[in-house]
Amino acid sequence: MYTLKEDNSQYIINESYFYKTEPYYTIVKNENEGIKTVPSSSDVLDAYIVPICLEKAKLAEIPVCDWVISYQYISLPAIVYGLNYFSTPSDHFMVKDVVEAKKVIKHVTNLGKYPFCYQKITDSATVVKCVSIFGKTIDCCDRLSAIADKIYKAFRLPLVEIVLVKDESGYHLSSLAPVKYSQLSKEETEMLQNLLDTRVNRSE
Repeated sequence: MYTLKEDNSQYIINESYFYKTEPYYTIVKNENEGIKTVPSSSDVLDAYIVPICLEKAKLAEIPVCDWVISYQYISLPAIVYGLNYFSTPSDHFMVKDVVEAKKVIKHVTNLGKYPFCYQKITDSATVVKCVSIFGKTIDCCDRLSAIADKIYKAFRLPLVEIVLVKDESGYHLSSLAPVKYSQLSKEETEMLQNLLDTRVNRSE
């Protein structure tokens, strides 16, 4: 976990900000002590709960996937996310037939104990992922770079994976997910380090 002090704020940079993790508790502790912290605890909770994430993004004029919360029914093809306590936006499932959908729903609902979120997609839709580092991306088109910038302004997550659906109408946000340092490309790792070095030097 990296901590950066800048502009009277404390930035927490980590691969995950999930509830009950060290970064999350650090954010809450700072807020209780009156320290302005980025991201805030509400930013984190909003980002990692898919339906809330998409509604907040929509208010920021970011194109998003239409979503439905269900216990059993699903319209195919679709992308499915769990909504239980242990679910993570990193685990999404693209389902195209009934047999596959039943298996996925059984898994994400823990045998029907919890609801799930699904997003109806077209037959030709594909999932696209990109890493955002302080709202900046590497090897992404201008459209994705613009979306990443808007997402950073709305959610203030210094490090996040953006999951999008691409179809005939363009790109639509599907979810925001944690990033594993081990999965960052060499260029992304260098970008993160350079941004941290630049900001640390600027704040000293």
